[in-house]
Parts: sequence; C-alpha cells; structure tokens
Amino acid sequence: MPQNSTAFSSVMRFKCPRCREGNLFCNKNVYQFKDFFKMPKECEKCGQDFEPETGFYLGAMYVSYGLTIALNVAIFVVLLIFQCYNLTNFFIVAGIALVVTLPYVFKISRSIWITMMVRYDPNAIKNHEAQH
Repeated sequence: MPQNSTAFSSVMRFKCPRCREGNLFCNKNVYQFKDFFKMPKECEKCGQDFEPETGFYLGAMYVSYGLTIALNVAIFVVLLIFQCYNLTNFFIVAGIALVVTLPYVFKISRSIWITMMVRYDPNAIKNHEAQH
C-alpha cells in the first residue's frame, strides 16, 4: 500500500475506504459513460462490501447537494468579484458548471459517503488474504 495514502486521497481517487487500494467504480474515467454507474459488489483487494444495505447510497444525495450548493456559492462570489453578476449570467454559468461537473459530483459523493461510513483498516488486505 502507498505510504502516503490518506482518506482524502482515497476519496479523490475513488478507492476503497477500508484498504485504500481497491477501486470503487468499474469505470474510473469520470466522463466515459459506458458502465458509468457500475460498482463492483465488493473490493477486489480486501473484500469490503460496497453496498452494505439496500439504499445505502441515498445518503450520498446529501453530500451531492452540499457540493452543488458550494459550487453555486463559488460561482456567485466569482461573478460578484468580477462585477458581472446578474441573474441571467448566474443561471447560464451555474447551469453549464452543473452539467459539466455532474458526473464527477455523482462519483465523489458516493466516495465521500462510503468513506464516512467505513473505517480504514491497515491490515484489511492481509486479513482478507488469510481468510481465502
């Protein structure tokens, strides 16, 4: 395992929160739509179940909402700083930004959610290999 692997880096790289090595998504490319939503049933490295219960990722919607609000606030502030704020400009820029960032926000929200719920175990891979 990489020595500098942190929770933040595993979230940003869409890695398993338990071992920080396995991939959360079958397709890691954010803007390639083939198998975009597809996640493995479990981590290939440590065996962590990626859907511990039915509806587990409904909570990721709250994370997604927060990220979207943060993006909109940032756009609002930038428009104010450059003194080009009006409602039309805001809706155009925010609409484009939301469409462009939607795939990334979807995946990062799931990654953040599962990382908040699953504790890191430095011995996860070793323990999984010992069981099999």
